[in-house]
Amino acid sequence: MDIGILLERQKWSLEQKIDHAIGTVENFMAKTGRTPYVSFSGGRDSTVLLDLCRRFINPKFHAVFDNTGNEFPEIVKFVRSFDNVTIISPKVSVRDMLSKYGFPLLSKEVAKSIRDAKTTKSEKLLKIRLFGTDSSKGYVSGMIPKKWQFLIFEPFMVSEKCCDVLKKRPLAKYNKLTGELPIIGTLASESKARQQAYIKRGGCNSFNANHLASYPLSIWTDKDISDYINRFQVPVCSLYNVRGCERTGCMFCGFGAHLEKHSRFNIVYDLHPSIYRAFMRYENNGVTYREALKKIGVLLPDEIRQLELDF
Repeated sequence: MDIGILLERQKWSLEQKIDHAIGTVENFMAKTGRTPYVSFSGGRDSTVLLDLCRRFINPKFHAVFDNTGNEFPEIVKFVRSFDNVTIISPKVSVRDMLSKYGFPLLSKEVAKSIRDAKTTKSEKLLKIRLFGTDSSKGYVSGMIPKKWQFLIFEPFMVSEKCCDVLKKRPLAKYNKLTGELPIIGTLASESKARQQAYIKRGGCNSFNANHLASYPLSIWTDKDISDYINRFQVPVCSLYNVRGCERTGCMFCGFGAHLEKHSRFNIVYDLHPSIYRAFMRYENNGVTYREALKKIGVLLPDEIRQLELDF
């Protein structure tokens, strides 16, 4: 498996991709002999996956939704409108998770590197995070960008742990207790990491004993998702009708927020101001999430609007 094969499959017609996705799931079920479920987030991609599995494989195909406490109320309501969906939740609240592990800022990779630098007792690892390592190919790796190295010395923690604590652990626990296996609606086109994961797996299914999972939409694109929704008139969450809403993930995820011209938090502020205010007061080591976001240059909607009123 290589990038060329993936790129070629991404050019297939929607009909080919639907057939391929059905075959992927059926092959996964046959080879594992285990009960599958759709990992249902309430977003467009997983909604299409659930529709595909119920339309073409089994009308009662089971789904599981992890209500992390960081989901839009509209998403929770949408998920609850479906039959045969098991709702699980993490052991800890979002507030406690942020207090214990730190804020999700910049990117998962940079956040992990900052957490390493702030917590390691290894001088070698600290030097790598501050200065990088020279490889035989002549590039520097493992280094926190100089622009963000000041965060090492801030009192609050920056961390990538939120996804692990709020999502991966509850689902892993569910899998262990039930013996069921996940069907996941991620697209390889979403990121380099997911592209590489597809290549490493050797396709859409993972039969690794330590990671049994199916990713039948891997070769799909955003256009395929839209075309499927339009062709089969698949209902999606009402959030997608809100101007500016292109994603329905965690309400207060800070990864990538510093790169956005218009704050992703606008939608939460407009729709759910009380939730917005509560999240902005969550703390890590005495520092609020609002203060941490401002440290990395994120413009928050309530502050922008206050400035507009002042002028």
